[in-house]
Formats: sequence, structure tokens, C-alpha cells
Amino acid sequence: MSERRAGPLQVLRTVLSALFGVRHREMHEEDSAGLRPGQVIVAGIVVVAAFVLSIVAFVQLVATK
Repeated sequence: MSERRAGPLQVLRTVLSALFGVRHREMHEEDSAGLRPGQVIVAGIVVVAAFVLSIVAFVQLVATK
């Protein structure tokens, strides 16, 4: 029995939906079958870092005007 692996877009979709708190039970069960904890942790760190950096860049942009 081979284990199905989640692709990068599926991991990103999972992390973003968890970040915003919107997720259907069916999608969660479907996606969680192929996810590995390491994938989710790395994707979560990347998404949160990008979010924080975009907020800092926006504040810098607004503060300089």
C-alpha cells in the first residue's frame, strides 16, 4: 500500500486555509491523508514570514509618505 504524498500547492492551500480558519471537513480529511508534519511546518513558517514581511513593507511605505 503506497502512501499518497501531498504536492506543494495542496500544502499551501492547507496552510492558508488554516491561517484564515476556513475549511470544509471533507477537504481536511482528503488533504490530511497525504500531508507530512514537516511539510506543514515549513510551509507555515514561509507563509507567516511572508505575511509579516509584507506588513512591515506596507508600514514602511505608508510611514515614508
